[in-house]
Amino acid sequence: MTEPDINGPASLFDAMRFFGDTFCEAFDPGGVPRAHWQPLMNALDTIAPSVLAQRQERVRRMRHEDGATFNPFNDTGGRGTPWALDMIPLPITAGEWAGLEAGLIQRAGLLEQILADVYGPQNLIRQGHLPAELIYANPHFLRPCHGILPAGNRYLTYYAADLYRGTDGRFRVLRDYGDHPAGIGYALENRIVISRVFSELYHRTQIRRLAPFFHTFHLSLVERTTLRRNDPGIVLLSPGPESRIYFEHALLSRYLGYPLVEGQDLTVRNGDVFQKKLAGLEPVDAIFRHIADDSSDPFTLRRATGSGVAGLIQACREQQVEVVNPIGSGFVDTPVLAVFLSALCRQLTGGDLLLENHPAWWCGNESDRNHVLANLEQLTLMPAMEPDEPPAVSTDRIADIGTAPHRFMARALVQPATAPAWNPDSVGPRYTLLRVFACATENGFTLMPGGLAITAADVPTLLGSAPEQQQSKDIWVFSDRPVTPFSLMGGLQTIDQFKRGSDLPSRVADHLLWLGRYLERAEGLIRLLRSVFRRLSGETRLADIPDLPFLLSLLRAENTIPPVPDGGAPIPRYRELAGQLNAAITNKDRPASVVAVLKRVQEAARNVRDRLSLDSWRVINRLDGFADAPNGDPLDLLDDTLFTLSAFSGLAMESMTRGLGWRFMDMGRRVERAINQTTLIRLGLPRVCMDSSSALEALLEVSDSIMTYRARYRTAFQLAPVMDLLVVDESNPKSLAFQCSRIAGHVEELPRKDPRRYATAEERLALEMLTAVRLLDLSGLDCKKSNDRRAALEKFLKSMEQRLTDFAQQVSAHYLTRVPATPHFSGIRGESQP
Repeated sequence: MTEPDINGPASLFDAMRFFGDTFCEAFDPGGVPRAHWQPLMNALDTIAPSVLAQRQERVRRMRHEDGATFNPFNDTGGRGTPWALDMIPLPITAGEWAGLEAGLIQRAGLLEQILADVYGPQNLIRQGHLPAELIYANPHFLRPCHGILPAGNRYLTYYAADLYRGTDGRFRVLRDYGDHPAGIGYALENRIVISRVFSELYHRTQIRRLAPFFHTFHLSLVERTTLRRNDPGIVLLSPGPESRIYFEHALLSRYLGYPLVEGQDLTVRNGDVFQKKLAGLEPVDAIFRHIADDSSDPFTLRRATGSGVAGLIQACREQQVEVVNPIGSGFVDTPVLAVFLSALCRQLTGGDLLLENHPAWWCGNESDRNHVLANLEQLTLMPAMEPDEPPAVSTDRIADIGTAPHRFMARALVQPATAPAWNPDSVGPRYTLLRVFACATENGFTLMPGGLAITAADVPTLLGSAPEQQQSKDIWVFSDRPVTPFSLMGGLQTIDQFKRGSDLPSRVADHLLWLGRYLERAEGLIRLLRSVFRRLSGETRLADIPDLPFLLSLLRAENTIPPVPDGGAPIPRYRELAGQLNAAITNKDRPASVVAVLKRVQEAARNVRDRLSLDSWRVINRLDGFADAPNGDPLDLLDDTLFTLSAFSGLAMESMTRGLGWRFMDMGRRVERAINQTTLIRLGLPRVCMDSSSALEALLEVSDSIMTYRARYRTAFQLAPVMDLLVVDESNPKSLAFQCSRIAGHVEELPRKDPRRYATAEERLALEMLTAVRLLDLSGLDCKKSNDRRAALEKFLKSMEQRLTDFAQQVSAHYLTRVPATPHFSGIRGESQP
């Protein structure tokens, strides 16, 4: 083909004009920009490449700060893979989208009719329109769900499809999703980020908004659940942070206002579903399910999984809960089902499919099998029933097909279109798929005006299941009329009464308590290590640093560094000591190292991600930099990390409402700080009088109280005033008395069944600790006199350590122990019961 002479200045998109034989989204075959791409190209061409590179970096930074990641199961480091977003959107005209919308709404309605028949009368099997193997040899068909009538008679309430544009420019459906379609949260995040990066371009272009779709989704769900109860309780069920797409679950939970729960947060009682909270059980009327069909009910489905809720299928059978999507809707995900859709569409609707399927053939059908065998080298052989399972074929594929033909299908090679994507300093082509989403409404289905465009450098990567090797794009659907601003908040119901109380699932309270403890543990460890590194950073010899033995003894007592070997010196050689201290910071295999404790901070935060503000989460994300800088200056690294932890503490103090969530997190901090402070003083007390007064100074520095001491006392460091400041002074936020006072205050506000004060063990323990520290007499405490006072103080500290441990265990036993699930026995209609 002869390339036409394209006049005009060079464009960022010139590399896209003549690329291969695929359909190009941005240019026609003659190299002329398509009309709906021209405004976007013109706008980007006016921006210098260096500025565009900065904006792409801003996109990456915003995604990192928001925590937009995938969590691959084989990521041994426990860190998610960043979800890559290309800043160049994918525009689609209003007319073209209208055609897609009609075709996908028709397809969703057709699939819902199929589900209603498969889990109902099964006339399609009896009449020969569907083969029996597609039902009874299909792991996506859940026999225990047969006969269940979902709310509103809606068998498919949330649907997604992957589309591609072929070489002829026509869209085709590559795959359907009905089990728990993924990606809508990432599409929402893409829109949020791109609308900020190109704010002016976004607002002057007539782009259809996404918020009306989510509003429709919510209203439709409420309408179906209010058939049972006004003001229904709706939750979003997630497998938890181990899910690859937990970011999406947390984002949707926050955006839609649905509490994020895990299977252990829910229980079934007499056919009703409840959420387990600190104050008791709270009814649940609807579940937005983001766990797989076969993990939804471990009891009924006989699956060893902790993701689901035992008895959930029976609750659905009794129509006590609405589940989106209904359990069993994963039948839609069966790859070979698409082979039968054209005929089923004519049978059930009397018309043809408006959107074509990607060409595919089922080997269970003789004519299709003959076609596959005759063209095996030109087709892709794949499992007919399991979309994510690799084809179990040997080198003799013909023999495999002959042994179990119903297990195999083949499809034609996919040749998707290309779209412009930003490279490090220019624009180049990438192969593109579209994932679009629909939800059920009172009158049928509605399509989200946008979606998720997935791109890759080659077709195998695009069609694979490795998101870390793919990129995404925001899809801009143009409107042929002015776009009206819309807020999801505007359509919510009117509040008829004010609420100031709060309740909390026991799992969330548990994670918040441990988040507070790990934060405080990390801060205390960093302060101790920082004190050591500060002393090593000067010119003074190790043997001439008076308080170094004291600080090292504290580290050894906490198993942070190895103990002194038999016959060894308390202070090792500099190189050996530096190695021990660096391992205490960066060795991931040591549970007491800083990096290990920070990892537990991040894990606890991920478990309550929906409870943290965006600013708080961005601070938590900055802790990733600690593991990325193992070779940096240790003192700078510790200072920066302590600053980050302090920023999180400040946000928690100033931004969190004083509800149960804040109380459990702060109580965790107070318990951990009290234990840490008590242990430090108890371990340091015997050495304080043996060493010089510099040991007292080091103890104050580690306790972050040295400035207060110097402001109060213009004398040398003395034992009694130091102990007064660190133990019994309730005005010092680092003192033991302050922690006990805060603990007692938190306990008074926890939910209780008995209205009497001090009726629970944790209340009595909190009162005992506070009373004991207030009555502690430190007068006469002196290193120069009899050690009776010091012995009494050591005895007091040991008793406080035990009381604090007992208190933490009592709180966990009373409030955080899981409510066991009640087993429910599900029977199938027509099946005899034992």
